[in-house]
Amino acid sequence: MGIFQITVQGEAPQLFVGSEVGGAKIVSIKDVSPKLVSSTELAQYYGISPDAVRDRCAAINKGTRGKCLYDPEQAHAILTAKPIARRGRPRNNQ
Repeated sequence: MGIFQITVQGEAPQLFVGSEVGGAKIVSIKDVSPKLVSSTELAQYYGISPDAVRDRCAAINKGTRGKCLYDPEQAHAILTAKPIARRGRPRNNQ
């Protein structure tokens, strides 16, 4: 009998300790999310450039200037927020 680790990315899976999956019994469930992620990982996940990630998330940078590291939950909140609407009078199209 061996111990196997299955990596799932997304919301919390609907699995329970004691249930069986593929003939094996689940004995523990651990969250192994990284504590800090780099700007390139966030850029790849959100489909934007690493420079854009660094610009938007500059306030929550936990690394140095050369190695930018971010908390994934805080970065998600910043990168998925809708941009603020432009101020002022709309253009007159005539």
